[in-house]
Amino acid sequence: MYFNHYTNRPVELAVLLVNTGQGGSDQIAEADDLNQLLEGYRDLWAGVAQPPKASELEAIRQLRDSLRTVMLSSDNATAAGHVNAILNDYGAVPRVSMHSGEPHLHFEPVNGTMTSWLGTTTAMGLAAVIVEDGVDRFGACSASDCDDVYVDTSRNRSRLNCSTTCSTREAVAAHRRRKDEAESK
Repeated sequence: MYFNHYTNRPVELAVLLVNTGQGGSDQIAEADDLNQLLEGYRDLWAGVAQPPKASELEAIRQLRDSLRTVMLSSDNATAAGHVNAILNDYGAVPRVSMHSGEPHLHFEPVNGTMTSWLGTTTAMGLAAVIVEDGVDRFGACSASDCDDVYVDTSRNRSRLNCSTTCSTREAVAAHRRRKDEAESK
């Protein structure tokens, strides 16, 4: 599903960032971890935000928790309140940018920190999903051993797992349970 210019990759980045703190480990424990995470999105932030600094790690972890709160909100009003707080906290200011040759919207402060860019960009992505499709598009993995989040891009909003790995693992476990039950009868 294509939402709009401000959602596909920013929403993907929001999900990726949120999931760095799941499963009992912190995948952005070091500045190099954060740099590696953001490298795949360099085209979005290069020339717009300053490269990430080790001193920003704690603020980015707090942002990660705030984004998770948005994605686990039970209704649109609650999610909107959380997104608005993030946008306010990270200094969102709408403007038309021409850096790629085509006019498009940006919301982050010019030459801001990575934290302000990341907060604004990911929050705007989630805001667009809420406005266009509602919080029903957000979910937490239903696998028993996973608490990652995802954005459901299926037509019928039927996604239950964060990845095909979790989906397959759950299906295999259910199959084994049914097989064991049938054999024990």
